[in-house]
Amino acid sequence: FAASAGGTVTLGTGGKLVMPANAVTDASGTAYSGAVNIAMTWIDPTAPNLPEIVVGDLRGITTDGQERGLETFGMLGVEMTGASGQTLKIAAGKTAELTFPVPAAILANAPATIDLWHFDETKGRWMQEGTATKTGSTYVAQVSHFSFWNCDAPFPLVDLCMTLVNAANTQPLIGVQVIIV
Repeated sequence: FAASAGGTVTLGTGGKLVMPANAVTDASGTAYSGAVNIAMTWIDPTAPNLPEIVVGDLRGITTDGQERGLETFGMLGVEMTGASGQTLKIAAGKTAELTFPVPAAILANAPATIDLWHFDETKGRWMQEGTATKTGSTYVAQVSHFSFWNCDAPFPLVDLCMTLVNAANTQPLIGVQVIIV
């Protein structure tokens, strides 16, 4: 879409981005008026391989600095580039609207309002920033920057230390996924 007109991008999975007119800048903050390219993906929170496809490990930092585990109700990753491949961003003081589909299997457990988290690549953690509101079978949120965004219910973490070993030779197991139910 043209930056001056804004636009809507909808995924076949139901994820959606609505970008207002004249709300795009280049990386330095200078207004951008050319063609805008969007790369966007939805991550299904009910996917059986979620631990292998999720960004990070579903641990987040709350606005008051507490580390929490996160129960996801859906994620969207969004990147915005210009006609020459340059990185673009949402203009200061503007927001874009993201719509996250909520799968039917977890819809009944989805709260009316949920915390919104973005992934901080430097910290390797999800950072709490805002909320999303349930509308039918989706969550809708306003965001001021692009990243991976996640609708999550936080829960306290438990420190658990253990060493898992191979029963045949008692050597520690390395890189093994452990699921505790």
